[in-house]
Amino acid sequence: MQRGVLTLTKEEVTGLLKVLDIQVFTNTQLYEKLKSASQSDEQEIKILISEDEIERILDEVGPPVYGNQFTNSAIQKINNLLVTLRPKQII
Repeated sequence: MQRGVLTLTKEEVTGLLKVLDIQVFTNTQLYEKLKSASQSDEQEIKILISEDEIERILDEVGPPVYGNQFTNSAIQKINNLLVTLRPKQII
């Protein structure tokens, strides 16, 4: 399983957490990472995240179709990171 660094702005984290109930991830490292990100005062927040954690987030939030541009941007960045972590398969 690959890991990568997800870089989000404070606004993107806030937007993401409006549509993502982090309580679903209670007692996991992902919960602690998201909680820490939500409490950060930094403008740019970096989160070390695994493929599995990315998939769990995406399963909860679905595609970027929200009315908030920051929420959509965060989901798109998460999708893009997942694509970069997965090796390209040759057909």
